[in-house]
Order: sequence, then C-alpha cells, then structure tokens
Amino acid sequence: MEKTNFTHKYTELSNETIAKRVNEMLTIRKSIDTTTAVVKFSQGNRKTGTLIPSVSLIPIADCRNCKTCKNGCYAVKHMCIYPSVKNQVANNSAIAHKDITKYFEQILEFVRFRVFFRYHIQGDILNREYFAYMVRIAELVPTCKFLAFTKCFDIVNSFIEDNGELPKNLNIIFSDWKGMKMNNPFNLPISSPIWEDGTKGDNCTERVYMCDGFCEDCAKSNTKCWNAQKGDTILFEAH
Repeated sequence: MEKTNFTHKYTELSNETIAKRVNEMLTIRKSIDTTTAVVKFSQGNRKTGTLIPSVSLIPIADCRNCKTCKNGCYAVKHMCIYPSVKNQVANNSAIAHKDITKYFEQILEFVRFRVFFRYHIQGDILNREYFAYMVRIAELVPTCKFLAFTKCFDIVNSFIEDNGELPKNLNIIFSDWKGMKMNNPFNLPISSPIWEDGTKGDNCTERVYMCDGFCEDCAKSNTKCWNAQKGDTILFEAH
C-alpha cells in the first residue's frame, strides 16, 4: 500500500536523550509510596478521543522487547516530555511492580461501567502474571471492549498455548517494526508504522488497512484496530 501526503514527521532520538528521559521517570518511580498511591488513568486525548480511557506504564523501562524501536519511540519523543505524563506513568509503574493485585483491582473497578479501554499508550505487558490479569478482567467485564498493542509476543503466545483463545472483547495486536522478529503462530492481527518511503515492518500481512488517526471513530463503528481479525495488518504513519 502506498501512502502519500504524510501529516507526521518521523524522527529518532539519541541514546543519551532516551536514557535521560527514561531515568527521570524511574527516579520518580522510586519516590512513590505504593501503600497510598492509586492508579491514574488517562481520560483520552485528541487522538484516542474522550470515550477511550487508558492506563500506561513507563515506556522502554516497562517494555521487554523494544530494542529495535526505542530510538523512534512515540511516547518518549512526544508524550513523556510533559511532567503530568511522566508522573502518571511512573506512579502506575510503581504500583504494578510492587503490588500487582492492587493495580488490577483498581483497573477492574474503573472499567466496570466503561464501554472501551486501552492498555499501554506507553509501556507494555510486564510479565505472564500481568497478562493473565488483563485476560481475567476482560472475562469479568464482557460489556467493555479492551485493546492492547504489544511486542511481548512470547507472553501472549505462551498464554494462548496453555489456555486457548483469548476473550472476544480483548483485542491483542502484535506491534511490528523494521527488523522486528515476530513469532505469531496464532496469526494475531498486526500493526505497523509506514514510513514516507513506503517502508513497513517486516511481518505485515497482505490484508492491510490504514489507520484513520482517530481511535474513537473506529471504536464506535467496531472497525480496524477495535475489530482487527486474524491476518489483518493496521498501518499508521510513522511519527
């Protein structure tokens, strides 16, 4: 698929800049008293819309498989320059690492009467236990549609191997990148950047859809990412 008239400019950060920004969030995380802290949710933004709240962790530090994409990380470049975002993801990361039960109990209470919810605008699945909680919450709240993009392919694959298909209301999309090694035995949907020269991730399928750029529209119409099927690839402008 060719893409012209790009509205975003893709840039990469130096390793030094990345380390500085991530370490700022890790420093904040160390200061969090998790006995009194509560999970903080984003109520949406101009891209996701106000209908889609989310919970996030620290980008890169809470991403197990980001070696190929960290220099182009959207969150570190564009989101985590804001103090409010840095504090929010550091707070959530502290709770998730120190008291995962509390973390997901608060997510469960938050999503009970929600229609849509996204995991990890920043960050990723921490471990197998974390993913098991994500699945369990989807089972407990079947009236909410959950969406998560992940590069933690091994965690998702091993869970499906042991437990079978994921809940229908939990849409897991594998995130691709140039040079990304992806094991996708269950043919889960894929998302990938597309760069101005037409380059895409290495694992894109033939059935490709272009992201329209506003998450809420697709959520309400149950299309694209929110209804991505096995064999689908969702492309978005690298930015």
